Amino acid sequence: MLVMGVDENGLGPRLGPLVATSVVLKVSRYPRAALCRRGLGLGLTDSKETGGFGRMAFTESVALALVERGGAGVPASVDGFIDRVAPESRPKLRACCPDEATARQCWGVDPSLPMFGGDAAQGRRLLDRLIGRSSLRIVDVRSRVACAGMLNAKHSDGTNKLAVDLELFEDLIASVHVRHGSPLLVLCGMIGGIRDYASRFARFDSNRVEAIENRRGQRRYRVEDLGELRFEVDADARHLPVALASIVGKYVREVCMHRIGEFYRNDVPELKLASGYHDPVTTRFIDATERSRRRLGIAPDCFQRHA
Repeated sequence: MLVMGVDENGLGPRLGPLVATSVVLKVSRYPRAALCRRGLGLGLTDSKETGGFGRMAFTESVALALVERGGAGVPASVDGFIDRVAPESRPKLRACCPDEATARQCWGVDPSLPMFGGDAAQGRRLLDRLIGRSSLRIVDVRSRVACAGMLNAKHSDGTNKLAVDLELFEDLIASVHVRHGSPLLVLCGMIGGIRDYASRFARFDSNRVEAIENRRGQRRYRVEDLGELRFEVDADARHLPVALASIVGKYVREVCMHRIGEFYRNDVPELKLASGYHDPVTTRFIDATERSRRRLGIAPDCFQRHA
């Protein structure tokens, strides 16, 4: 049985990318509560609990080990990590860069990993304890990334970030279906205020989607030739594969923000790195880099989100 967890990181910030991530587990059956308790006992839960800004060593250890367990090996740099976890995203992201000067903001610095004091070996030991003697296997770990420039371009065309997020979710689900087949049980975090997903799907033909009886806090669908698809409130706290996806996605977003910060630090050495969220440090980061951005020729739409 294949159980896929999907979650997003970075829906609401001022800076940096929106990231959607999936983790696929192979299990003989899916004992939701037991797996959730086992993960929680090891600290594997919602990334907001495990990896707040400045507390990323644990998240880094787990994320590197998960990517390795998913068959991609342990990368030595951010570029290597993005190439492994989001191979379909990088060409699309580079193609959106309006010029080389702006591209250097996101791609000109390639920090080595680990960068937050994490240890892939520690992550491996944690995953070994999670799996134990059970039949559970981690078979696939992937992310999709939408940068600020992509989000702003979509916004200008009338597509809001919730729709972009759903597109990323669908792309992950469709790609896992191609790689691993079906049936899939797909567990997704609820996307913003969306409650009617069937009418918004772009990758799944509406004639092949059947809404099935909802449970409290859930929206459930049966997709022909794919399996069951659920969107659930607090899915990252209730489902182990969603929690794991949240942890990897958190790390993807943090390394992307870190390399942007290091790019500007080359010009403003005293600059304090920022999370990109709505906080005073991010506001100061925006103000402190204004002169550099103008001098370096960074396209404004590729720096700060419009919405």
